[in-house]
Order: sequence, then structure tokens, then C-alpha cells
Amino acid sequence: MQLYRLRRVYEDSWLISEKRRSAFMYPMRPTILGLMALTLFFSPALAQRPGPEFRRPLACEPLEPRTKLEAIEAKYERVLIKGFSQITTLNVHGADIRVDAVELKEAASSARATGIIIALREPGETPRENRALIDYEEIDGLIKALESVVRVNETVTKLAGFEARYRTLGDFEVTVFRQSRSGTSASVSSGICDRITGLLTLDELDRLRAHIIEAKTRLDEIK
Repeated sequence: MQLYRLRRVYEDSWLISEKRRSAFMYPMRPTILGLMALTLFFSPALAQRPGPEFRRPLACEPLEPRTKLEAIEAKYERVLIKGFSQITTLNVHGADIRVDAVELKEAASSARATGIIIALREPGETPRENRALIDYEEIDGLIKALESVVRVNETVTKLAGFEARYRTLGDFEVTVFRQSRSGTSASVSSGICDRITGLLTLDELDRLRAHIIEAKTRLDEIK
């Protein structure tokens, strides 16, 4: 009889323990299943994550040189020689435009490039400046484009507004557009991200073209 009572007490205590264990594990099962699902979901993404970037290019710089001048200027551990002649500086609305004839070369090799640099500088106490490097071979195309966009007017389209645009490889951009009140105007800009823009009249744009021709003549003298 005593053994029977002890057995019943043992069985009762075992049943109580099993009920408590089931009550504890039941709310944990969805959590465990959820964690397993998240692990399976994110494992491929973690496995495909790329390694560290040892060289991260700046966002506002080209990944590769776009002109011969840029290619020489971007070299390291080389002695580089720069010759330049300032042609002019134009003060327009929103920016000062400087045009230089330039020659770049390596001291220890035959690498050499000529062209022009057009720099746009904002007015003010802490001005920003962007510049575009234009190879000699691009200058004729730029001169012709400037001559062409100046002649664009409302006859090119039957719509209310118009715009003519030209951009060099080095991100110098010229645009002629119609303004509703003051007629046709022009703008020049430079830069990839933080662009600097100057507004010009068509006469000022024609003066800029004349200075670019002058810079090309200067380069022809040193060939």
C-alpha cells in the first residue's frame, strides 16, 4: 500500500512537470520557428555580401580619365610639367569664367597633351570652383558648337520653348534657351555633382567663343 501511494505521488508530480514544460515551450515554438526562417532568408544575402572596398573613388570625380589632359594630370610618382597662358577672365552673372591655354607633359617620357582649361568660380567670400579640361582635338568641335547654338531661335520648334545644348568630355556644358520675358539667354556650367553655372547674354557667349579661338591660336604657336 505504501509503495502504491509513493507511485501515485511520483506519477502525479511527473504529469504536473510535463504540463508546465508544455505550457512553457508552446509560446516559444513560434519564436524559434521565426528565428529559423529569418536565418534561412538572410543567409544567402550574407553569403553574397561583397568584401571591403580598398579603393573607393570620390563621387564627384570621374572613374577614369576622359581626356588626355586628365590622364596625364592624374598620374602619381611622376614629375609633371605644366605650362599655361591665361587668355581671359569673363565676369558673368553667377560665376567668373577663366580660359587658359595649357600644356601638360611628363619629365621622363614623351607623354604630352595640350588644350584649354575653362574654370568657373563662384563669387563670394568662400567661392567654389570647377574646371573642365578640354583636349586640343576637341577645341574645333567646341568652337563650331558655340557658333551653332548662338543661331538657335524659336523657329527650330513649334512648341513654346526651346533649348540647345553642347557638352565636352570634361563636363563643360553650354546651353542656349528661351526666356519668356527677356528673350534668348545662355548658360555655361562645369562639374559632375556640385555644378557651377554662369548666365550669359548671347553677346557674352560670342566673346567667350572668340577667346577660345585665341587660346587655340596660342597652342598652334607651340606645336
